[in-house]
Amino acid sequence: MKKYLRRSLCFLLTLVMALSLSSVAFAKEEVTPVILIHGLGGNDLYVNPNTENEEKLAAYGLDVQSLLTNGDIMSEAVKLLSDEAAPDYEKLFSALGDYFRASRLNCDENGNAPSDQGINNYWVTPLSKHKDYWQGQTNAERGIARQLCKIHGAKNVYVFNYDWRLDVRETAKCLRKQIKAIKKRTGAKKVSLIGCSLGGAVMSAYLDAYKKNTFVARWVFVNPAIAGVDVARILRLDFVFNKKDILSYLKHMESQYDGGNNATLFKAISAIGDKRLAVAVKNLNKIAKSKKLVKKLFMGVIKDWIGNIPAYWECIPYSQFDACVKKMSKMGFLDKSSGLYKKILAYHKVQGRFNKNIKYAKKHGAQIAIIANYGTRGIPVTSKAFNHTDILIDTKYASGGATVAQYGKTLKGKKAKGKYVSPDKIINAKTCVLPDNTWFMKDLLHIQYHFGTEATELICKMACGKFKLNLKSVKKKFGYAQFMQAGSNQELTNI
Repeated sequence: MKKYLRRSLCFLLTLVMALSLSSVAFAKEEVTPVILIHGLGGNDLYVNPNTENEEKLAAYGLDVQSLLTNGDIMSEAVKLLSDEAAPDYEKLFSALGDYFRASRLNCDENGNAPSDQGINNYWVTPLSKHKDYWQGQTNAERGIARQLCKIHGAKNVYVFNYDWRLDVRETAKCLRKQIKAIKKRTGAKKVSLIGCSLGGAVMSAYLDAYKKNTFVARWVFVNPAIAGVDVARILRLDFVFNKKDILSYLKHMESQYDGGNNATLFKAISAIGDKRLAVAVKNLNKIAKSKKLVKKLFMGVIKDWIGNIPAYWECIPYSQFDACVKKMSKMGFLDKSSGLYKKILAYHKVQGRFNKNIKYAKKHGAQIAIIANYGTRGIPVTSKAFNHTDILIDTKYASGGATVAQYGKTLKGKKAKGKYVSPDKIINAKTCVLPDNTWFMKDLLHIQYHFGTEATELICKMACGKFKLNLKSVKKKFGYAQFMQAGSNQELTNI
């Protein structure tokens, strides 16, 4: 009897162990959903969205064809290139003002969008339900979305669409709602975020508001607008127009823009000729040096076009905010008693807390990657045109504080020494907020990531992988160092 009992107990124990092991073997591994957050202009805006009267707004309020065929505008604009007749600036600014007001892109004085405007594609379902968004797409955020779907499965990838004009702190609240809805839908404990350009600022605002319980496992910032962009210095009336710099910039863009695939466009602009560009520069400088004309430009054209859009104001670099506010409020362009000012001031403080917030997230277990690009000159309209940029955002800002040489120069002395210095001596990443979590891609433009390329695959694998996000881990897994160069097909090689 005892022998029979022992055999029975052994059989039961064996059965229990077998069932336990099989349940482990067949247990479904929890997949962390990934949410892609686009940047400025990454989502279409509509009047009367989701109704039979829905009408799409022109992107950025600017339709090139209608602008070029506007007789009132073009009759004066062409004079900017000619010595034969001086432009009538009053007429030009008046026509431009009428054109941009008609676009209806602007927000009200409190930074709110018109009540009949918004988006038509706020989704809490995965991209497997929205294949038209990403299938066949090859570039920018939708190309990235397609890459994520290929790597992670479309049922595990989401996109956060939003009205990109609005205060990113408000947008962060909407992101919170989406994250909660996705967690409820999937049962996942956390999600991962990959934010492009202004999407990085949205992530920063989200982290600032909810850092003690973000529900985020991985934060991947791609060319993020976390610290602004120096071209916004125009709001402190920092205008610099120089024919030589403009011609040099156009020549530079022939090879730099999209790997040279649009060289013909920049050659065509250059073909306007030295003389005509010299005349245009003279006329632009005439505007820049005239307080009267500058005020007419800002108050008569820019104010009613984008002057009340919080997101544009929130792209001012932290260190430039006070100077920009002072100039614009003195002109009457910004009302410091308005709701708009309260919003941008609050976000300015969020900018100032970014370093502290991102370090907090890392300390509490979050995996973080910041990708910043360089190798392209700034737009030649301000005194900072020789900053290294990704064509739009300055490398020092996108990287969270890298020390970067001026374009065409290299770092010298102590700045050029140490393990975080790029082999080409252009960048020292030691001063970044998270130097061990920051990567640089040379000659790859702002969010111009193409589907199927090494560059796009890398950022997507960072967003949905299981490995640690740090220099050592990424180098071991993929072979990529902190400083990479992108070829014409966005193939990556270590510098």
